[in-house]
Amino acid sequence: MSSKSAFTGLSMPVFTAFGWAGQETAINYALDQLELFIHALHNNLSRQARADLPFAGLSRTNRSVFLAADETTEADLHLAFFARPLSLEMQLAITNKKALAKALKNAETQPVMAHRLITELGADWSLRVQQMQVDEESGEVAHYQDLFKDSITALLPDVSAEVMSKAAYLNNEEKWVTPFYLSRRYPAEQAAAMGLKITDVLRDQIELLLPLVHFLTGRQAGGSKRKPRPKARTVKPMMGGKVEEETAVSSIETVLKPEDSFTHMAEIKPLHLRRGFINLTSAHWPFFALNSRTETRPVTIYYDGLYDKDSAVWRMLPNDMARIVLSPPVHHWFEGNFTESDEIQVTVTRLDNEEIQISLKPAE
Repeated sequence: MSSKSAFTGLSMPVFTAFGWAGQETAINYALDQLELFIHALHNNLSRQARADLPFAGLSRTNRSVFLAADETTEADLHLAFFARPLSLEMQLAITNKKALAKALKNAETQPVMAHRLITELGADWSLRVQQMQVDEESGEVAHYQDLFKDSITALLPDVSAEVMSKAAYLNNEEKWVTPFYLSRRYPAEQAAAMGLKITDVLRDQIELLLPLVHFLTGRQAGGSKRKPRPKARTVKPMMGGKVEEETAVSSIETVLKPEDSFTHMAEIKPLHLRRGFINLTSAHWPFFALNSRTETRPVTIYYDGLYDKDSAVWRMLPNDMARIVLSPPVHHWFEGNFTESDEIQVTVTRLDNEEIQISLKPAE
């Protein structure tokens, strides 16, 4: 590749080259163009993204290009880009057993946040978590089964928690490793038509991935590791949460605070449906209060696979009852899916960043 070459976009010949068996000249041209692309993309990233993914390059063996957190690409989280006749695939991957142990531990410890960060990316993304068997003598790995392989729209909260927990358990066994792949495909013709703007489009997409990158790697914005916390938080019995014993910090580099949570079954009355609110109890208000003067608390509502950030919990006088006041979209869903005397299951979780997420669904 000439040092004077400049990236001008990924033309269709770059994509079609990988459909021509034996056409090494065409494939070499395509790989050279991909290498120009990945360096142009890396230069276009925000300072934060470059700090998280400082390495960029070409893998002729894998016929792909990458942005990586470690000089040895597979040693840590990395983004790989594959050009194929019909698509440009962007793939967030973790395949190293040690890096997976950290990522899956974080996901298992904070299942609500893990599910949130993955599913908020949107329906264009798909997730694959493999179970690979490691040969005891050679160290070679072979596919055993998929723990999950589908669009993230199929990743329901309970499914996500189960998959991450099982993957974490298996990855800690010597005979297994559980690679994690999150991917999105852009139609080849669309990617080619973008020209130089493809680096802007993918830069913006990578920005949306950074909270998940920080979560999986345990690194905070700025590249530093999260500081271990002395103890795990414990939910008070009056909040309806399941009380767990406080646990001391282990020797693991990154110790994340478990999520505080409680579940409440609320009976629905006609006024609740008309006005768009759900009543909790006076015992629940302290969970939301920032201080003694707090009157309302913004919350994120998760319902029917969607996230809403325009709802809030109000403190109702004179008894300090907590009331969830729904935004118009959530109110519309609430009216359309529940009737008088139904029960709704309300699961409230305080996430690691102190944000509160409320999941709503019909009582089971």
